[in-house]
Amino acid sequence: MKNKFLIITGGTGGHVIPANNFANYLISKNINCRLILDKRGYSYIDKSNCIINIVNSSNLNGGIFSKVIGLLNLFIGFLKSFLIILIFKPKFVLSFGSYASFFPMMSCILLKPFYNIEIYIHEQNSIIGRSNNFYLKYANKLFLNFDLGTSNKKKIYLSNSYIVGSPEKNNVSKYKKKYNFDKSFTIFIFGGSQGSVYISSFALNLIKLLDDKKLNIKFIIQCPKKNISKISMDLKHLKKKIIIKEYFHNIDEILQNTTIAISRAGAGSINDLIRYKIPSILIPLPSAKDNHQFYNASVMTNHEVAIILDQRKDEYNKAKNFIHEMYRNVNKLKIIRERFEKIKVTNSNSLIYKLITNEK
Repeated sequence: MKNKFLIITGGTGGHVIPANNFANYLISKNINCRLILDKRGYSYIDKSNCIINIVNSSNLNGGIFSKVIGLLNLFIGFLKSFLIILIFKPKFVLSFGSYASFFPMMSCILLKPFYNIEIYIHEQNSIIGRSNNFYLKYANKLFLNFDLGTSNKKKIYLSNSYIVGSPEKNNVSKYKKKYNFDKSFTIFIFGGSQGSVYISSFALNLIKLLDDKKLNIKFIIQCPKKNISKISMDLKHLKKKIIIKEYFHNIDEILQNTTIAISRAGAGSINDLIRYKIPSILIPLPSAKDNHQFYNASVMTNHEVAIILDQRKDEYNKAKNFIHEMYRNVNKLKIIRERFEKIKVTNSNSLIYKLITNEK
């Protein structure tokens, strides 16, 4: 059972991608590792080198019939995860949260006394999620992507917490290339791993507002598949370089060459913007639980490297003015990029591993 790792995640890309990155890191060190997640979460797996177990899950949305089916799925998921843990006998369990992690974590708690399992939790957002919050009292350590500050009520547990950032696919050093301010001005518009109908619509209206021949701007838009055709037709008459796709496989290259980003404020998006030092226009998802996207965005605005727009208000001019200021004032752009140096970026994979195993 020595050094066996079980990683539990699921739901959205914000939970799954960092979990998968850490799993791949462990495999690269020849460490026995398994990943438990739900079917929805599996869709965000790009490449994984470890054994993956898919268990049933549900967020219990919908009517009475859907809830009954959801409860049945949760029970089946609980039994399957219990059996996996019973056979695998992990030494370390690391949960990345989401509703999909709730019952696999319950299995771990029930088996913890028999196998002496050590429980660890990683929280991506600036507000601790509900599943992670529930299991905090069982955790040996809490790993934080961002400093929670005073935004979280469970400060009693923060004495054993560590700010470690979010596990990344690539080494942190690759993000430290110098930015060429003489290159073309590129705006990347994206809505996180799930895309965003609203962000796509916002992009359409903003680009029309920026239809000025004096502005030589290239637009790259991540757009839900169902909206691509409409937006492409609406922007066809504009003499702008516009690239629209449902998903970009060369996301690292795009971010490396982005001047300004317009984005939601999921934890994964914020991490990318910080690592690539990109001045941003952030539009937090209003329906995000506990308003966590607003607090994620505040990590950027507190360092004056981004502005926040309220989706419920007409703030196109605020975005337009920000873009104009960056376009016309290269020094302002340089100053903002220099401010990113004050935001600490860590090699999360190795840091988390050392904090769990106590290796130096």
